[in-house]
Amino acid sequence: MALLELKNVSKKFGHYQAMDQVSFNVEAGHIVGLIGPNGAGKSTTMRAITGLMSYNSGDITFDNQPVTFNNHKALDKMGNLIEYPSIYPNLTALDHLKLYAMDTKEPADFRDIMERTQIDGENFGKRKAKHFSLGMKQRLGIAIALIRNPKLVILDEPMNGLDPQSVHDVRELIQSLAKQGVSFLISSHLLDELQRIADDVVIINKGKIVKATTMPDFLSGDEPKIVIETNDNEALLKLADELAWDAQQEGGKVTISAKDGLDVQAVLGKLGEVQIEVKNINTQQENLENHLLEILKDDGQKG
Repeated sequence: MALLELKNVSKKFGHYQAMDQVSFNVEAGHIVGLIGPNGAGKSTTMRAITGLMSYNSGDITFDNQPVTFNNHKALDKMGNLIEYPSIYPNLTALDHLKLYAMDTKEPADFRDIMERTQIDGENFGKRKAKHFSLGMKQRLGIAIALIRNPKLVILDEPMNGLDPQSVHDVRELIQSLAKQGVSFLISSHLLDELQRIADDVVIINKGKIVKATTMPDFLSGDEPKIVIETNDNEALLKLADELAWDAQQEGGKVTISAKDGLDVQAVLGKLGEVQIEVKNINTQQENLENHLLEILKDDGQKG
């Protein structure tokens, strides 16, 4: 059985359908990306999972126990950072961890959490939160989400405000915890980051789940493309036709599908033989963002 399971969960705000028969699972040790446009229902779904908000119908089960607005028994082993962390300006990082650990039976080691989330510096361990940068507050929010030794961590925009090094460190932290069996449900607009770490992807749009699958399956069928600018694109297209390359022109560039072993060196070799001058050449790989846009486009046409 999945660690987290949503079955036909719906939520209305007046006449607005924020969640419409939402169903998906999170398996133990999996990193799941919850993605969709603004207003799609991501935050509402996360708030329902964490018991912060009621829902009208359906079932949410975590660790074999039901989760509702009035039933929080299961949530001792769930951590979350939704929207912005609740930070108290006159408390230090350590004070925050002690505060948020008060209602949990087996909290994580404070020093270990501070070290792993990069909030263990001499000054940072002593300074009050009112002096923290946005990135510091975000790291503290992640530390708070981990204080319960959780089986599942819900993170909404965890990379918000972080510099590149901190993004790298948080990514490695998430991956290392997942290897230890901790599950993550992450919503982020940094799709490149999600593509790097997510095992599964759940796409939500207009309150409905459009697609829920593994990341490899979602990106399957991708072929790198070779994008070329030359002094004679018509000659290049003619050559591509003769060689049975899958090529098409867009603007001043020609895009060739890199399949059946075709690579940049092979293309350059053939162009050299027919003396076509190459101004620029590079490869492109399809990515999560492109796939998401295609899915949302198709969903919009169906709607």
